[in-house]
Amino acid sequence: MDKPHDETGSRVMGRLAGKVAIVTGGASGIGLATVERFVAEGASVVLTDLPAASHQELVDRLGENQAGVHYRNREKDGPNDGYAIAERLGSSARFVPADVTEADQLEEVIDAAVRVFGGIDILFNNAGVGGAEGSVIDCSEPLFDRVLDVDLKAVWRGIKLAAPHMVERGGGSIISTSSGAGLMGLPGLAAYSAAKGGVIALTRAAAVELASAFVRVNCICPGGIVTPIIYENPALGTNLDPELLRAGLAAGQPIPRAGEPEDIAATALWLASDESSFITGQAIAVDGGLSCEADSRMRGASMTATRKRADEPAAPPREPPNATRRSSAPVPGRAEGART
Repeated sequence: MDKPHDETGSRVMGRLAGKVAIVTGGASGIGLATVERFVAEGASVVLTDLPAASHQELVDRLGENQAGVHYRNREKDGPNDGYAIAERLGSSARFVPADVTEADQLEEVIDAAVRVFGGIDILFNNAGVGGAEGSVIDCSEPLFDRVLDVDLKAVWRGIKLAAPHMVERGGGSIISTSSGAGLMGLPGLAAYSAAKGGVIALTRAAAVELASAFVRVNCICPGGIVTPIIYENPALGTNLDPELLRAGLAAGQPIPRAGEPEDIAATALWLASDESSFITGQAIAVDGGLSCEADSRMRGASMTATRKRADEPAAPPREPPNATRRSSAPVPGRAEGART
């Protein structure tokens, strides 16, 4: 992927210019969207994921039950082949295949970033599995263990391995993918919810430990996002039409549209950049307002009231007695249109 240039032909400096990032689970969905965004913003990125055509190896090693929670549509040279992705993105991207639950394989990913690009500034712990677990009563112990190994323990291991390199460089940003399931109770997802709730708690503890070294630790809690982990989830038995999924998600959350991988990538970009240099220990919900909605049954009534008010003539603004009018003078030191 060529770096953006302005009209004079000069290279435009991105928000991550000169930074080195690692993205786990980087070959599909949220991870892939983030890899592409990071590279476009000037970062050098090591992406890792399971290699293409590796599902049978997982079945042989783990059994069908545990392997069944993994995304399996990884054809060689296809859109989710890590090597093909890195080749498409150019010299700023490098693919290192790994199962993040294997300590030596994840350590090789870390070492590759240091060896190839000179260090680590950003870690996005994004690899995850979910679905097909059933109720608390029905979920097998090996399946519970696999979900927690990928979704929680691998996040802990990623922080453990990457943080010392960031400390050496004078700081960095660690971002992990939690979930709305870590904030709310969702039936049939007890293992997944436990893991994602654990990511939030781990984020807070690590943030406090690493703050003095200027290493920030935050996590993102996505809501309904149109990704393969939903529309190609093995638990469904068949693939969903992504457009039907979009329509269903749009009806299921206060902001009436589906979440997209790019929504999470944009949040990860902000957390990875120096723009969020005073933010740490936070679990940021990116879910269209779903996690803050007390009762979805009120949504229709509120929309009806909103539309009714929109159709009425606007009333002149009124101020309470003795109100002090807010000055319209610009705030000193803040440029017009600056981000806050």
